[in-house]
Amino acid sequence: MEAIKTKYDRVLLGLFAFVAIVIGAYVLLKTLSFKDQFPAPSKESKQLSDLGAVKSDIVTQAETALNTRTERIPFKVGEKTVDLMVSTPVIKNVNGETIALLDPAAPQLRPPIDNAWLYNNELQLTREDVATMDDDKDGYNNLEEFEGKSNPRNRADVPPFYTKLKYVECIKEPLSLKFGVYNGGEIQLTRLQGETKRGDFFKVGQQFPVDKRFTALKVENRPIQEGGRTVPTPVLILKDSEAKDGKNIEIILGKTVDLPKLSAKIVDDLSKKEFVLREGQEFEVPSAVGVKVQAAKVTEESVTLSFIPPGKSAREEVTLKIK
Repeated sequence: MEAIKTKYDRVLLGLFAFVAIVIGAYVLLKTLSFKDQFPAPSKESKQLSDLGAVKSDIVTQAETALNTRTERIPFKVGEKTVDLMVSTPVIKNVNGETIALLDPAAPQLRPPIDNAWLYNNELQLTREDVATMDDDKDGYNNLEEFEGKSNPRNRADVPPFYTKLKYVECIKEPLSLKFGVYNGGEIQLTRLQGETKRGDFFKVGQQFPVDKRFTALKVENRPIQEGGRTVPTPVLILKDSEAKDGKNIEIILGKTVDLPKLSAKIVDDLSKKEFVLREGQEFEVPSAVGVKVQAAKVTEESVTLSFIPPGKSAREEVTLKIK
């Protein structure tokens, strides 16, 4: 029985294989003859898009429109052109004026800071106090960072140290010299400093005994207008060793010359330290350790600071106006 069953299975398998071969051959023949079911196109037939040699005006206009590049019409927000292909930031100010932030010609939203600088550094330009804000908490506000060309988002990148220096007061130390007597080559000079008054005699070529800062160079007789007439009068010429410009002092006999000593009071807003300096004196701020800053020139309106920046050999100067 087992042998008969095996032979039956083989016959059945062979039958299925034969049927599969017949079906496959039929499908292949139908596929190869598929294109014969359609007539071949006539050689004289025209393409549907070929309208012939003679064209109407409408057809000509249509072809012209297809072959002509259409110029893109710019999109506008208010009076500002906005490119739809590029993200262009715009903002409206309190007056309703549209400002393109990256347009160099656009009015500044927070003057004197440039709009692009505020936008590119991702600062809160919609806030009116953005100039006084300190986003990176380095002690310098955004206006100081802008003017110092530093990164307002990086604590390690800060403006120059002098950005925080303020000239707050010009301190005057009263000093006067009076040329009182000239007799037989003897010069009497009196120094008045505050409530202190001291005088002494000396000669041309000698230092003033009371204050050796002054040396008598010579005494000249000059015609001086006084009381409606011209009178030959002695004029004392002194050399001042502290004069930065090298200019001599001239005092007419019987007259007084005021020579107040000026000192600049400077405040470092970062460290809250105060410095009182006369011309030629030096100081150092905590934010620029090792940099010796000299008060090169002191006037009632300004003070000129001279220093050598870190990593450089040439001296630089910066002038602070009194505030």
